[in-house]
Amino acid sequence: MSTSQVIRQAIAEQPQGAVFSSADFLSAGTRAAVDQVLFRLMKVGTIVRVARGLYAAAGQRVDAQTVASGLARKTGERVGLAPVERHGDVLVVPTSGLSRTLKAAGYTVQFQRMSQRKVQLAASVKGRVLLALWTQGMKNLTTLEIQRATGDWAEGEIDNYAALIPAWLRTAIQQANAPRKSVKIGLSGAYDWSNPNIKDDVLIGKVLEKHKFEDVARLCFYYGVPKVKRVFKRRAFEPMTTASVTRMLGNISKGLRTSQEHANA
Repeated sequence: MSTSQVIRQAIAEQPQGAVFSSADFLSAGTRAAVDQVLFRLMKVGTIVRVARGLYAAAGQRVDAQTVASGLARKTGERVGLAPVERHGDVLVVPTSGLSRTLKAAGYTVQFQRMSQRKVQLAASVKGRVLLALWTQGMKNLTTLEIQRATGDWAEGEIDNYAALIPAWLRTAIQQANAPRKSVKIGLSGAYDWSNPNIKDDVLIGKVLEKHKFEDVARLCFYYGVPKVKRVFKRRAFEPMTTASVTRMLGNISKGLRTSQEHANA
């Protein structure tokens, strides 16, 4: 087949909305021959130019991401698979190439030069989530924002991106999604609902303040009676609470001693 026939057939086989350049057809002939065929096809209305050096079949809707990917094939640069941010009518796409703005197919695409790590992140849906968190910055991120963005990820999934994200972001995500202490201890209520990173002494104090026997007992099993007693002595409680917790700790201590004695018998 002639160069023209090969290119026409290749274009006909392209999926809807595909973008292509002369670089995609160099196996069909010389660069000059390919350019000449594309020019003729454009003149007769078979294809349209969507940007400099980029074409699409006439009458087809082309999206900005396809334009970005087509440009990447043409230049050899790496780009994110989808826009990371949208500012009005401008779509921002990370790239390993030069930063520049391109008007194509009714879009304004702003290619923003980023490090290779960030471009790699932008190549997947979850990677773009991580890139958005990274861009927001350590000082501006909240635990709730991290949980909303990554809370439904499988355990350990963040490890797949460990080489691409900064250590502070990985640590923040792991801490934000770690099981709450109230869950690990088996407490009857979410004493740490407002602070998933609650300190042990603060959590113990909250549980003692409510003085539910089963929760106080679980504290003693988890932290040990001596630690719970130390926190109890350092904090001031209402007289009724103090009396109740004192009895509880005494009974729990006695029960644990008896259990230990039976185990050693």
